[in-house]
Amino acid sequence: MAGSGYTDLREKLKSMLPYRDNPKGPRDPPAEPPPYERKRRYHEDSASEPSDYEEQQQQQQKEEEEEARKVKSGIRQLRLFSAEECAKIEARIEDVVSRAEKGLYKEHTVDRAPLRNKYFFGEGYTYGSQLQRRGPGQERLYPRGEVDAIPEWVHDLVIRKLVEHRVIPEGFVNSAVINDYQPGGCIVSHVDPIHIFERPIVSVSFFSDSALCFGCKFQFKPIRVSEPVLFLPVKRGSVTVLSGYAADEITHCIRPQDIKERRAVIILRK
Repeated sequence: MAGSGYTDLREKLKSMLPYRDNPKGPRDPPAEPPPYERKRRYHEDSASEPSDYEEQQQQQQKEEEEEARKVKSGIRQLRLFSAEECAKIEARIEDVVSRAEKGLYKEHTVDRAPLRNKYFFGEGYTYGSQLQRRGPGQERLYPRGEVDAIPEWVHDLVIRKLVEHRVIPEGFVNSAVINDYQPGGCIVSHVDPIHIFERPIVSVSFFSDSALCFGCKFQFKPIRVSEPVLFLPVKRGSVTVLSGYAADEITHCIRPQDIKERRAVIILRK
């Protein structure tokens, strides 16, 4: 032991294995996380702070939800007509179509369009391509007597029931319009002329189920329709009543994709 300079074996072992004084050894600097880990951590840190785009999307969603709520506040729906009652009224609508084909109505009672015929009773008005100047507020009533009177069956089978259920007051209706749609037919977004018709606007649906959409925009050639602010299912025999925001502050329409079978609606107004 003297020749090696150590007087104690423990000292020699200590000089050969210095790390045993610190069994864990010296600490290495923390390793840099791999790139994918850094990216994940960045996303986790930034997730709590939405981007400008996300904030815009959230704000737009809130506005759409608020508008849909306003539309709903102006809608009332009732299921008043049984299948048997619908069948009786639908037979009467077929009579109207037959009389029109035979030319038994006045000129302005019948308005034909692709996949949709319109029959004015009581009062009729110019609209759409009939206008000399396009746009809301340009619609005009036809002179009194230019369209046929409201058929008695509309009073007996439809209006009377609406009065009995207090949907409308007695004597309210002086305009009844029948819109008869073939599959794929439509009516573009519009507001029923405020300067012509009082509110509410009442419609009763026949032949098949459909839908009424609010706030859509139409494009043509080919026809395309944007997503609605509110999609309202309309069942055969149901009554839909529009007032307030739903009638005055937003457009409504019937989209081609929502007319899958023949469908007719009787619109009752003052």
